[in-house]
Amino acid sequence: MKRTLSYIIISMIAFCAAAQDLYIGSFYVTSTNDESSFGDGNDKWTSRRTHIYNMFKFELPDVLGLQGLTSAQLSQMRINMGYNGAGDILYNKSLELDTCGTVTDMPEGNTCSWARLKKDGTAFYVFNFCFTPDSALVSTMRLRTAAGEINTENLPSFAVGYLGAKQTTTAYSRLTAKFIDCYTKATIKSAEFGTINNFDLENNHGTDRYDFVMASAGISVKAYGQLQYGYFTLEADNSHKRRQLSTHFPVMAKVTLP
Repeated sequence: MKRTLSYIIISMIAFCAAAQDLYIGSFYVTSTNDESSFGDGNDKWTSRRTHIYNMFKFELPDVLGLQGLTSAQLSQMRINMGYNGAGDILYNKSLELDTCGTVTDMPEGNTCSWARLKKDGTAFYVFNFCFTPDSALVSTMRLRTAAGEINTENLPSFAVGYLGAKQTTTAYSRLTAKFIDCYTKATIKSAEFGTINNFDLENNHGTDRYDFVMASAGISVKAYGQLQYGYFTLEADNSHKRRQLSTHFPVMAKVTLP
């Protein structure tokens, strides 16, 4: 009996040691080239960037896929957050990068980067995508094929990013045929609005989701949420206006790798 109990305890310890918790997310930053097209034109990167850095320095995600930003913004985020980068995939310095690359043969204007990372010896893949609305379905099909070609070991994997299409479209259903939407699987959920606010939450508070964190089968999803941080600016009439950090909310998931 004692030997049986000891075996059970040792097995439980081994299982707990093997399972790895991971905090992963996606954030459409909004390029300095595009920011003046939304809101009232005063939602400048120079005003919002420090608040973005501090938000993620507080949240401390393990992995963060970024979209909709310039190379200068990407470099500034990586440096000021204190993270390493595999292209537009930022990862905590406690993680290890094995290899990374980009998915080829994507339609023009559509991108997908990938990285094979390790957390405490547990390997997994991250695919970070940014698709245009008119090519979302074609790009989704290419991502599905490429994920199998790249992840030949069938390791746990994630697909995060801006789909260019909402959750009721064929592009979404084709992607969820391979990956599970963490929003739908999470036991704890904090997501009041859709994922796009266009710097103006008062007039943009629908329920359509265009930004996603998706996971392969076998990954346990514990919680999902949108980060709704903001900041205030002093206006010309001496009033204060609450502003959004981007035209999109960051979407985040807390998961456990198998």
